[in-house]
Amino acid sequence: MKSRKKLLSLSATAVLSLSLAGQSFAATSTFTDLEQVAAKDKIISLQSQGLVSGVSSDLFQPDAALTASQGIQMIVKAVGLNLNAINFFKAPQATDYFAKAKNDAWYAQSLIIAANNDLKLDAELDPNQKWTKEMFTKELLIALDGHNIMHMMKLPPIAIKDKDDITLDALGAIQAAIYKGITSLDADGNFHPQADITRAQAAEMIYNSLKYIHPATGQTTTPDATGDVPRNGQSQPMIPADGQTGQVKADSNVYENTQYGFRFTLPDSWKGYTIVTDKWEGLSVADSQAEKVLESGAKINIRHPEWTSEQPRQDIPILVFTVDQWNELQQDKFHIGAAPIGPSELTRNDKYVFALPARYNFAYPEGYQEVEDILKSNPIQPIS
Repeated sequence: MKSRKKLLSLSATAVLSLSLAGQSFAATSTFTDLEQVAAKDKIISLQSQGLVSGVSSDLFQPDAALTASQGIQMIVKAVGLNLNAINFFKAPQATDYFAKAKNDAWYAQSLIIAANNDLKLDAELDPNQKWTKEMFTKELLIALDGHNIMHMMKLPPIAIKDKDDITLDALGAIQAAIYKGITSLDADGNFHPQADITRAQAAEMIYNSLKYIHPATGQTTTPDATGDVPRNGQSQPMIPADGQTGQVKADSNVYENTQYGFRFTLPDSWKGYTIVTDKWEGLSVADSQAEKVLESGAKINIRHPEWTSEQPRQDIPILVFTVDQWNELQQDKFHIGAAPIGPSELTRNDKYVFALPARYNFAYPEGYQEVEDILKSNPIQPIS
């Protein structure tokens, strides 16, 4: 794949419309060909959010084999990939990255975005090629990993009867997807990696991924011996940072963390917010240690009081680094996910740096604009 053309004068947002409207239609009516589809409700939910499109205004064609271009657009939309942080010498074209693409095709913008967000796509990719379950799963997990949403470390052994049919470099992604409830084996324990994936199967994986990212509130799990936390799409790892995990702050609009030393001021409408703690992990940049965790730290999410599992809202995520960790991150000694840009500093004290994750609001849930406005008001301050 050709390297991305960064920089100087021409902003990507000035040369591309990022609506990803290709092969899309206004979701004015529900697809009419889903009555016998098990994932019907999931597909309709994704349609209502503009995350999947039909082949026409009322047909989804759930049993049709997914093409590479359709799969890439699904992933780009669901993960919220864009070109906002990238500048170009000239307006990019799909053929700059994929020789078999067409620059005037409906999928062209999706391919450009995917190529510039580190999806591991071959330069010889044929947009009309049918994708297998293995191909789609691998690309989806790469995109999720790029947002530091998950990584494929420390997974317990998973018995896959047709494991020998899985390409070696896709095995980790498939195991992670199974383990985290994004996909599953059949009744006989087979994955069928080389079978064409249908549009319905791909959409269900997208839905399950988003459920993993935005789990139900009030449910916690305990990390097992592997250091990871099993998920079924309804739970979220809670790793206490300061003894305040899941604690509701009913009478205040100021969150004060005395363990790390910062104060965060919220609008009055956030009174009753909840603190949900997780962790970030810094991975090795060395090819020989590509999945080795070198550093880790607390991730503190401030959650709106109106957040529900049925209607998730945008959290305010804060990554906590020691000063030494932050300096090493700036020196590229480790990376957090595969995002082309790293976390951005919010404030710091003598011991810690507090940062905003890159592309934290990629899924554009309700309230994301409000969070952006809050962050513009310099709400976080260090305390002794």
